[in-house]
Amino acid sequence: MLASIAVLSLAACGDLTQARAPASGCSVAIREASGKWITVVNNAYTPPGVADKNFFSYNQPAINSNGRVAFRARAKAPGGSGGSGGEPHRGVWTVDLCSSPALRTVLDTSMAVPDPNNTGAIFNETPSIPRIDMSSPLVATRGNSPPVWSYIDPDTGLETRAGTTGIFTWTDGPLSTGANTLGHVQEFSHFQVPVPAPAGTKFDVFPGSPSATNGKYIAFKGNYTVEENGVPAGKTGVYFRDISIPYSPVIAIADTTTLIPGQAVTFGSTAPPSAADGRIVFTGLDIEEAPTMGGIYVAPLADRPALVAISLIGAPVPDGSGAPIASAFFTRFGEGLAFDGRYVAFWAAWGADTRDVVLTCPTDGNKDRIAYCLDVYAPNGTTTVQVPVNQGIFLHDTANGKTLMVARSGNGEGFQDFLYWVYSGRPPGVGHTDDDSDGEPPRWRSSAFAAVDGSRGVLFKGSRSPIPGVTVPSSGIYGTGFVNGALTDVVPAMEEGDLVGTLDASAPQGSTVLSVGIEREGVRNGWVTLTVSAINPAGESWAGVYATYVRALNNLPQTR
Repeated sequence: MLASIAVLSLAACGDLTQARAPASGCSVAIREASGKWITVVNNAYTPPGVADKNFFSYNQPAINSNGRVAFRARAKAPGGSGGSGGEPHRGVWTVDLCSSPALRTVLDTSMAVPDPNNTGAIFNETPSIPRIDMSSPLVATRGNSPPVWSYIDPDTGLETRAGTTGIFTWTDGPLSTGANTLGHVQEFSHFQVPVPAPAGTKFDVFPGSPSATNGKYIAFKGNYTVEENGVPAGKTGVYFRDISIPYSPVIAIADTTTLIPGQAVTFGSTAPPSAADGRIVFTGLDIEEAPTMGGIYVAPLADRPALVAISLIGAPVPDGSGAPIASAFFTRFGEGLAFDGRYVAFWAAWGADTRDVVLTCPTDGNKDRIAYCLDVYAPNGTTTVQVPVNQGIFLHDTANGKTLMVARSGNGEGFQDFLYWVYSGRPPGVGHTDDDSDGEPPRWRSSAFAAVDGSRGVLFKGSRSPIPGVTVPSSGIYGTGFVNGALTDVVPAMEEGDLVGTLDASAPQGSTVLSVGIEREGVRNGWVTLTVSAINPAGESWAGVYATYVRALNNLPQTR
C-alpha cells in the first residue's frame, strides 16, 4: 500500500509558519484556487498575436511564490500541423494568477533575438523548459536561432557569423540576453568561459534549463572546448551571472578543472543546477555513465566557493526516518534537483539489481526523429534497457544535514519506477529540433521528476508496482505532507485514467488523464502547477496547464 511507503515529519519539513506570506493581490487568487484546479491555459487558448493557431502541446510548467506561471508550448492551426514548413508555432509564455490571467509572451518563434543581434536573426526554437525565480518574476529560458552576429575575424580577415544559442531573461519588460556563445568576440568578452579556460574561450552550448534567483542571477551549465596536446577536448561546468550589472562576467561555481571535494580527481561531469535564495545545488560526478565518486553539492553563489556535500556516491541510503538501510549505498543520482533555498528533493538509486524495460519508438512528434528511431531500432522499433530495481525520491534539509526517503521502488514496494524515458535528439541533416538534446544525435534519455516546498512536503512522479494478473503499472503524481505535526503517507495526487471533467470542464466529454507532468519548480509557497494531456473514448484529445493552491502536498484536489 502507498500508505506504507514513506512519511515526512513536521520537524523534517518545517511548518506552515515558515511559508512565505502571499503577495498583496494574491488573496483573491488563492481563495479561487484553493480546493480546486484552475486552468492556466488549454487547447482553447491562442498565443498572443497568433489568433489563427491554438495551443495543443505543453511541457511541464514552473511557478513562483506569487503565482506567476511560466511554460513552454506549441500551437497550430485547427486541423493542421503548424505554420510554414509544417512546423507549429513554439515559444514560452507566462500567466500571473495573482494580477492578470492574460497570457504574455516571453519568447516565441516570430520574435527577433535581443541584442547582441546585428543580423536580424529570429528565434527558431526554445530547446528547453523555462524556469522562474522563486521570489521574483524573473524568467530564464534558452533560445536557438541562426547566427546573431556578423563580424570580421581578426585572425583571418574574413566575415564570420556566430551566436546560435543563448540564455534569455524576462521580467515584465523586453527580453534580454543573459548569456550566449559569443564569448570569443572581443565586444562580448563578458560572455566568455572564466579562467582557467584560455582568454576568449566561448561556450558551445548551455545544456538543460537555466535557473533564476534573487531577481538578478542566472545559474546554468555550460559546455566548451579547449585544445589539449593539439586535440580538441570537451569541458563542462556550472556557472552563474549577475544580469543586473551590465557586462558582468560569467562566474564559475565548479567545472572539470575542480577537484571533487575530498578526492584527488576532478569532476568529469556536471548537471544543470538549481538556485534559490542566493545558493546553488548541482550533481557533479567523476564518470557520468558509471560514477565511482562525487554526488550532490550545495554552495553559495560566489566565485569557486567551497562545496558542501548533500549526498555522495557510496554513502548509506536512509529510510523514511533518516536511519541508514543495511547494506544499501548510493550508486546513482539524478540530474534534476528541486530546491527551495533550504530543502532539496532528488532521485537516487542503489544496489546492483536491474530489470528490463522495453522502449518503443514514438509515434507522435518530429517526423525526422521518428523515422531515425525506426531505422536504428529496425525492424520493430523497440529496444530494451536496464534500470535499477532500487530507486528512491529523497528529501534533504541543508540546515541540519538530514536526508529522508520519501518513496522507493523495489521488491514488495508500492512503486516500480521513477524514471521516464523520451527519445530526443537531432537527426543527421536536420537543422534544429524541438527538444533539449543540444544538437546531439537522437537517443533514449531518462529523467525523474520531483518538486519541493519545505513547509508543505514533496510532489513527485512515479509508476506504481503492478499487481500480477490484476493491474498493469499506472503512472501519476504523488505527494507527501504533514498535518498538525502528524506524519503523513504518500498519496495519489493525479493518475492516468482519472476523470478530467473535474479538472477542466472544457475538455471533451468522457476525457480521462493520458499523462501528467510536473517539474522541479512546479511547487512554490502553496502554489502547484502541472501539465495534463487527456483523451476520451471517441479519440478526441485535450491538454493544458493547471494550477491549485494547497496547505499540504498530500491534499491536492481530487480528479477521481
